[in-house]
Amino acid sequence: MLCPNCGQDNIQGTDLCESCGSDLAGLDLPEAHPGFRGRLMTDHIGDLRLTSPPPSVRTTTTVFAAISLMRESRLGCVLVQDGSELQGIFTERDVLSRVVRPGRDPKEVPMFEVMTPRPITLSPSDPPAYAIHLSAARGLRHLPVVEGDQVLGFISVRHLLRYIHEDVLAMPEGSAEPETRTP
Repeated sequence: MLCPNCGQDNIQGTDLCESCGSDLAGLDLPEAHPGFRGRLMTDHIGDLRLTSPPPSVRTTTTVFAAISLMRESRLGCVLVQDGSELQGIFTERDVLSRVVRPGRDPKEVPMFEVMTPRPITLSPSDPPAYAIHLSAARGLRHLPVVEGDQVLGFISVRHLLRYIHEDVLAMPEGSAEPETRTP
C-alpha cells in the first residue's frame, strides 16, 4: 500500500507508514460499490431480519426446558440471560456434544453447566461480511446481536444466506449486476 504523503510502499494492512509515520488506517478498505462485495462490506447487521425477541432462558433452567423452547420456537439456539445480561448461548450442537454424548440427563442439567459462556457477539453496525467471517473461521452458526447492554436478537447462518439470496443477489432491474467469476 502506497503512503499518500511520501509514496513509501508499505505492507498491506499497516496502520502507520514505515517511512514518515502517516496514518494509513482504513486506506486499504474496499471502496463502497453496489456489487456483491460492496453490499457485504457496507450494509449493517441491524438491517437484517434478526430473530427478535430472541428466545432466552436463565442459567438455572434445565436443558430439557431449553430444548422444549427451541422446539416451540423452531430455532437452533436459545440465549442464556440473567435479567437483561447475556450470560451465554445454548445451541443444538451443545445438546449433542455436552448433553447427549456424555449421557447426561436433560431434566437434571442446568444451563450454566452446558452453555457456551460469554459468546462472541455482533453489533448492529457490523457489516454482514464480519458475521460471515466469524461463521466460517470459528464455526459459529448463531451470533447474538448486542448494542450496549441490550440484547437485540441473534442471526444465524440461515439469516445470512437469506440476506444474500433475497437482498443482495435479487437486485432490481436496471441496477448493477452481481459480480460473477468466469472459469
